[in-house]
Amino acid sequence: MAIVWARVLLCGSLTCVALGVTACAPHDPDGFAEGLTTSALPNAAKPVHEAQVQFSNGHYGNAIDAFAKTVEIDPHNPDAWLGLAASYDQIGQFDKADKAYARVQELIGATPGVLNNIGYSYFLRGNLEQARRTLQSAQERDPGNPYILNNIDMLNE
Repeated sequence: MAIVWARVLLCGSLTCVALGVTACAPHDPDGFAEGLTTSALPNAAKPVHEAQVQFSNGHYGNAIDAFAKTVEIDPHNPDAWLGLAASYDQIGQFDKADKAYARVQELIGATPGVLNNIGYSYFLRGNLEQARRTLQSAQERDPGNPYILNNIDMLNE
């Protein structure tokens, strides 16, 4: 299943959908490790980038540790909170994922990328009706987003 990390992260910025719900390859589902070296990133982005790489490599426990350390240091970092939520989703700790999603929404609102991830989280839980409603809401806000469209297609299968 190559649907991992299509959320709102790419190289530590909230410019792309890329954290937990994509149709990308499982080892770098968002492509955020592609072509980057840690030394090319500003110091503030390094911990998030390193956590994203752990997530992309399927090391969800390591990703949780790295994202958790980042939010301890920078509790206003939406990339870190979103990564933490996606990591918790991947290991089935949905109660913790929900808390992290709530924090992301406090920081940046219910963006299409955040809704996409939450919709995918519901999919992982088997709550297909809530997944559909959440993904449709994401699609209404960003109709051409390929990650959202992929997740809707996956849900329809």
